[in-house]
Amino acid sequence: MFTEKKMIRNLRMAMFGLLSITASTWVFADALVISNMAVGEYKEEGSTVVQVARSNLVQTTVIPVYNLSLKDNRTEYVRPGQAVYYHHVLTNTGNERDLYNLLGSQIAGGSFTHNNIEIYLDADRNGVADSNTPITQYSLNAGDSVALIIKAIIPSSAAVNSSSQIQLTATSTQQPSLTQNNIDTSRITDQAVLNLTKSFDKTTVVNGDIATVRLTYFNNGNNSGVVNISDLLDTTQLTYVAGNENWNGQALNAATGSNGPTGINYYLDTDGKTIRAQITNVPANAQGYIEFRVRVARTAPGEIPNLANMDYDHDGLSSTANLTTQSNTAILTIKPVYGVVINADANSVSGPDLLTKSAVSSGATVNFENYVWNTGTVADRFNLTFNSHNLPAGSVLEFYRTDGVTPLFDTNNDGIIDTGTLEAGAKLPIIVKVTFPLDYVDTANTTYNIVPKAQSITDSAKTDTVQDRTSLIQSTASRLVDLFNSPETTGNGTGNGNVSNGGLPWKTLTGVNNKTVVFPLTVRHTGQATTYNFSADADNNFATVALPTAISSVRYFSTSTTDCSVLGAEISSTRLLDNDESQLYCAVVEIRADAQSTSQPIPIYFKVTSSNLTASAPSNGYDVIQNAITINSNASQGGVSLEPDLRGQIAPGGSIVYSHILKPWGTSVLAATDSLSVANDRTGFTTTLYYDANNDGQLDATDPMIQNLSVVNAAILSSKAPIRIFNKVENTAYNTVGVVNTSVISLKNSVGTVLDTATDITTITRAPVRLTKLQAKDNNCDGVADSEYTSNVLPITRNADGSGQCVLYQLTVKNSGASAIGRFNFYDYTPEAMVMSKAPTCTTCEAGSLSAPALGQTGAIKASVAAINSNESHSLEFGVKYVGN
Repeated sequence: MFTEKKMIRNLRMAMFGLLSITASTWVFADALVISNMAVGEYKEEGSTVVQVARSNLVQTTVIPVYNLSLKDNRTEYVRPGQAVYYHHVLTNTGNERDLYNLLGSQIAGGSFTHNNIEIYLDADRNGVADSNTPITQYSLNAGDSVALIIKAIIPSSAAVNSSSQIQLTATSTQQPSLTQNNIDTSRITDQAVLNLTKSFDKTTVVNGDIATVRLTYFNNGNNSGVVNISDLLDTTQLTYVAGNENWNGQALNAATGSNGPTGINYYLDTDGKTIRAQITNVPANAQGYIEFRVRVARTAPGEIPNLANMDYDHDGLSSTANLTTQSNTAILTIKPVYGVVINADANSVSGPDLLTKSAVSSGATVNFENYVWNTGTVADRFNLTFNSHNLPAGSVLEFYRTDGVTPLFDTNNDGIIDTGTLEAGAKLPIIVKVTFPLDYVDTANTTYNIVPKAQSITDSAKTDTVQDRTSLIQSTASRLVDLFNSPETTGNGTGNGNVSNGGLPWKTLTGVNNKTVVFPLTVRHTGQATTYNFSADADNNFATVALPTAISSVRYFSTSTTDCSVLGAEISSTRLLDNDESQLYCAVVEIRADAQSTSQPIPIYFKVTSSNLTASAPSNGYDVIQNAITINSNASQGGVSLEPDLRGQIAPGGSIVYSHILKPWGTSVLAATDSLSVANDRTGFTTTLYYDANNDGQLDATDPMIQNLSVVNAAILSSKAPIRIFNKVENTAYNTVGVVNTSVISLKNSVGTVLDTATDITTITRAPVRLTKLQAKDNNCDGVADSEYTSNVLPITRNADGSGQCVLYQLTVKNSGASAIGRFNFYDYTPEAMVMSKAPTCTTCEAGSLSAPALGQTGAIKASVAAINSNESHSLEFGVKYVGN
């Protein structure tokens, strides 16, 4: 079925320092885990195919930080028996959601005691409680704020000029030791007592909107003298709009001078941003308001705070100072706008939505360059999925960074690959990688349409798609692989599925018993890079592989010549072949010592099979050709043969099964007392011999171990039929790569005479290049590890001074193979919510190959090593600093 790789769920991947932004732009309120993985590229010896090594995943746990801010201490003048209101703002300054306990209490030592102390919510910031229901708790997300009003009743017995205090306390429920207090002071007067509230006629706005400001004043005391009100605008956010100003419904003129209604002098000061109003007096228990308009000058989302000041003559005496007070802080909120575009244009958000790539072969990979644009006004992340496609079953779709090797991951724990944080107006180049199945041949000239989709994580209604289009090459003559005799001539087995020459072999060689013949064979590959395994068979039924009875073994060798006149290393498969690459190899066929002359050539079939071909694939993933051998035997005497000598490769700790044929020839016979033994020349290897009792060519659970021929049926011994013996070689000590073990199997008669031997040579073969990543804490960011390097989860937080802690990374590549590899390229990225704190170092890297973002910035870290010998290691180190909440 179709496979869409989601890579790894629940990863906050390190590869998303994508935007070269500074630490101040990060908002990472709900981060718990930051994950990081490095990637490397290299080529194996003799191959042109670039291979990718991915490191282990390392994770950094961001310890939750709980904190709060409560503002401000307030002082109000009030008359006995009246209610007093104090305005405060509670802010969650931690990095996790928290619930706060709220308490208003009397402070001991005052001249009187406040009654009925209660706390109310003022969510709309208009200076008036939202309801008559007091609250004792309130929950806030990280970075959010809320306005609170604390109300208390002044006792009627409170003496003039006395004072008392109440305390507003907010306490974190997640960390009860975190508490903030505000102290409010009530001063008693028997004169005029005015308060001022400020409100807007709307709560949410966008740039260019006009909002009406209302300043409401109320006198709870005696008749006042002159009242002065001022309101200073931050003109980067709000500007004054002339017209429609009014005082209790009477029109006002913002120009200076005596041009307003009797009782008020209202004007916009010469600085163009301070609104001033002087009211002649406000009678006892009177209320009034002033309204004017402002225009929103800010674009960026967030809150625009504004408050007004008032001073007033409370007692009509010029010898006493005016009393002062402030209004509540009113808020206009600019809501964020979310938007996304995904297209095929690196230069324009309005670029084309279609990208077409040329046709490719079956098994090939196509990379489409797409671009995700954040068209909103705030930073956002965008989930990446496939809206639709018509790819054949078995196709693989993946999202990568622009280098085509670094995968994109899920960074917000919703199980879907995403872009990571993308700043407003920024774009992220991505690669949509499509890999067609090796075994699929399109005969309908199909156009394949893949439709990647980007979706805002914050506002799921905001989505966009782009269309990527390609097709498959229609030629089925060569399909995926072609095996043919070399040198290549017309009709020499060329073409996939061209097995025989009209039922006859393509090439016939002549040999003698106990000697070898060599067939030069070429493998030509098209499509996605793969290796091909070699095999040979007597009848083209490779389900039960068996060589012709006259053949003791077939071994395969590399060569530097075009005719196999010089044999190189023994191999069991091709190197990794890229599209349109070929490899010549030599099939060395050993003729048994007891082989007799043939009147007709003996057929032998050679096959190459893709190492990653699916089990259900048709013949386009392999190819077979028929050749033949004519034997001129010089065998004239009896004997016993145990054939062939074999070679194989296993991984450390692995095992392999060799198949041998035991057969008497001439006048010789086998006896039940003949024994078999095996000896290894290296420690750490065990060998066990089995008899193929059902003669199916496979080592089955029912096949018995064999130490002598008594387990073989007497009729088989007397018939001189071939007996198949399995030798299972196991590496039990996990020997290192390159270790070679020789197993010698001996057949002896009852008196201990060695009748024949077979030798199996087992090599611990190359293992993939291994890239590991370790991390260590660097609390004070001095570039020195404060803990051991580890692959375990690493907890970090902020230091006492508020600075983020640092993490040091150590990337190590080791070549565990038996041969050297060429250039190895390191690739890494600053993790999300991290910036560079220590420049990368690599003492063995190529001069000039190191590149990384500047300190305090985000982006890619790259370096290269010219070559890595067998068992050699190279390391790259760098440091990052946490800049999240």
